[in-house]
Amino acid sequence: MSNPAIAKSRSDPGAWSKATLVLSLVVGLTFVVGFVFPYLRLTPEALGPYLQKRGWILLHISAGTIALLLGPFVLGLGMARRSMTLHRRLGYGYITAISFSSIAAFYLAAHTDISWVFGAGLTSLAIAWIVTTGLAFLAIRKRLIPQHKEWMIRSYVVTTGFVSFRAVFPLLQSSGIADAGAAAAMAAWGCWAVPLLITEAVLQGRKILAVRPT
Repeated sequence: MSNPAIAKSRSDPGAWSKATLVLSLVVGLTFVVGFVFPYLRLTPEALGPYLQKRGWILLHISAGTIALLLGPFVLGLGMARRSMTLHRRLGYGYITAISFSSIAAFYLAAHTDISWVFGAGLTSLAIAWIVTTGLAFLAIRKRLIPQHKEWMIRSYVVTTGFVSFRAVFPLLQSSGIADAGAAAAMAAWGCWAVPLLITEAVLQGRKILAVRPT
């Protein structure tokens, strides 16, 4: 007999889930075109303070970009009745990309020229990235499908921290709340911690609201 929980977890995603995944992919592609491609010119103007660390920044953004673009496909295949072999291969690619990008993130955070608070925020982001992705991997290895799906969602939310940072930083800087250094430090923490908190509230809130009082 098949496990009802596993069967249900492999059912096709609803319209909202599909729309969210498509929107994530569109936002990811827009981010790549607007913010990643300019770095690939490798000019002093494009790299700015990362000119002397161009090898590390290129490893970080290229591997991070792969994870950003693979994420919606991994999530989509995991939610729908699709080829589990393809889902597994894309998942391994996603994990590999995060591993390389995280290594570069740790180096860049330890050698930042902005502030230790900014570096600590990036370090914490990399740790959250590894933890959420690692737990998603452990869950699927033990065939804990619902837990795997939840941890993959958390992992991808952290992955989109690249996008959130680029959105939050200029807003903080232009608002006059803080100078460029303080705004960068605030964005380095807020770009992943706040979205992850909201995600957790949604995931757990749905479970709580689904329970009917007896």
